[in-house]
Amino acid sequence: MKQSEAITLHPAAGATDTIVAFASALRFADLDAEVRYYARRHLLDTVGVMIAGAPGDVATNAETMLASVRGGSGNIPVPGRLKRHDLLDAAFLGGTAAHGIELDDGYRVGSAHCGCTVVPAALSVGYERGISGAQLIEAVVAGYEVAICLARACAPDLRQRGFHPTSAVGPFGAAVAVAKLRGLTAQQIADALGIAASASAGLFAFVNGGADIKRLHAGHAAREGLQAALLAQLGTQGPPNVIEARDGFMQAFAFGRSDKARAITLPPGAAFGITDCYIKPYACCRHIQPAVEALFGLLNDENIAADDIQHVDVETYRIAAEHAHTGWDDYASAQLSFPYLMGVAARFRGIKVKHFDAETRADPAFAEFAKHLTITAPPEIDSLYPKLRPARVTVTTGRGKFVRQADEALGSRIVPLDDAGLERKFIDGVGPVLGDPRAKALVKQLWDIEALADIRSLVDATALQ
Repeated sequence: MKQSEAITLHPAAGATDTIVAFASALRFADLDAEVRYYARRHLLDTVGVMIAGAPGDVATNAETMLASVRGGSGNIPVPGRLKRHDLLDAAFLGGTAAHGIELDDGYRVGSAHCGCTVVPAALSVGYERGISGAQLIEAVVAGYEVAICLARACAPDLRQRGFHPTSAVGPFGAAVAVAKLRGLTAQQIADALGIAASASAGLFAFVNGGADIKRLHAGHAAREGLQAALLAQLGTQGPPNVIEARDGFMQAFAFGRSDKARAITLPPGAAFGITDCYIKPYACCRHIQPAVEALFGLLNDENIAADDIQHVDVETYRIAAEHAHTGWDDYASAQLSFPYLMGVAARFRGIKVKHFDAETRADPAFAEFAKHLTITAPPEIDSLYPKLRPARVTVTTGRGKFVRQADEALGSRIVPLDDAGLERKFIDGVGPVLGDPRAKALVKQLWDIEALADIRSLVDATALQ
């Protein structure tokens, strides 16, 4: 065997062509009622967190930064913001806000957030072109499915290599959504994928501090995916077969130089992934939520007060356990900190955005609680991931030990958040920014999105007046 043959990879042969064929063929009329329903749910949820996250420090600083280097402004509204921007900046700011408060949706198996990258890009281009609600749903579904199939094929390797799956696969999803809205040909979609691949990035180093950078990952992915589609439409070529080629996406982000192969699966060969995405009820890292909910259950069912707790043992999967040493000195890190979140859960029996403010974080009681918390990743629990996100929690009190295991958190398909709960989440997040009457009106408009002939009035209604 020649040396070049020994290191040539053949993972997922034909993967790029499979994605292009799927994206080219997908039509709204072919989507069944279930897929359209879940698409509306995730659109509603993502628009809500875009608005709720807009006042955040990172999104606001990003807009201030742009104002310092731009000569003028565009005409695209950004949910939750007053100033209008050009296409690229609108997608960037919308994505940053959507990922800004740890309340955006995600795909469990691939550990990627899809809405915060796909929806901002689709809304920006959709507004520019005055598309219908049906066209928006079609583009959003296409974008989700492409990001999902890549995240699924590369999990858990991608995350274990230190990359943030959201910003690695997000540019592909955003590029495909925009390609659908701008009518790109199959070859142009392939080029857009090739261009988007070089924009894949994002290190998970934020788990060790400086967590605000995580918010920007989604904004970058939304903007870069949009830009890739625009460049492809103008004739810029991308590397061919970029997903599976030697030195391509899979080799770089998942497999290294091995001959390991993993197939890319898309509908109709696989179920639509958007129907299996979760919606977050709590503003914190999803990996920690099963442990939090197991603790909630024990405290409530066994009538355990916070002062009764002598020790808490958490057994979970390795990727979740890696948050065991994350501190809570800043807002963003606190949302990723296993010790802080378990302390908040024990003290307040709930996790809300207000629990991450500076005054609450400074309470020495959380450092004291952390001394009585142990977090491990035993093989029998870790082996269940990514099929499940398990956490076994043991609480020791003067009355004895109490144990509960949660294999998934609220908001998943297994443990769903119902439509009423989704609407409450939307109004709770959007109300403080736009006011409750506008928030309630937006809920109705978003549920009825498929009937809209032009989405511009809806997007206008999401912005500050």
